[in-house]
Amino acid sequence: MNRIVVLVFMSTALGASEKIKEMNRRQAGTCADAINNCVNYGQGVCSDPTYTDWVLKNCQAYCHKCPGTSNGNHGAFTGSSTGCVYKDHVYQQGETWKDGCTYSCTCHDAVTGKYTCTGLCLKWNLPPSCSLNPPGPGKCCQTPNCPPNIQVQYPPGYVEQ
Repeated sequence: MNRIVVLVFMSTALGASEKIKEMNRRQAGTCADAINNCVNYGQGVCSDPTYTDWVLKNCQAYCHKCPGTSNGNHGAFTGSSTGCVYKDHVYQQGETWKDGCTYSCTCHDAVTGKYTCTGLCLKWNLPPSCSLNPPGPGKCCQTPNCPPNIQVQYPPGYVEQ
């Protein structure tokens, strides 16, 4: 099931007093979320550049965006990870993973967090004389079972999943 998260902002800019409070909180070495429901937004919001300022203001602990070092004049962030975040796991560029027996996904751009997922199993449009066998042991996808006079064409490079 796909989950869509919609974030509604009344204002994306921090007021001067809010900025000072935020800087002081960061420089004091405290790291806490400003809101208590960051988990409801999911890890995807943590790596989405659209929400960078919002994450730093509201969910820095949940998103692991806490300040790491300071030279006494201003804070610096260290250890911010890059990668593709999918279901609370970070994948590196070029890495491929399966989401159960539903999707096969690939991380295309670890800097922006862009990945694609495609259906793991083929969708068959079989004649009435054919049926689909259940997946074999350790496999995910049904396989066509047709009489000998019907030849099933698999896509080039297809590997049974």
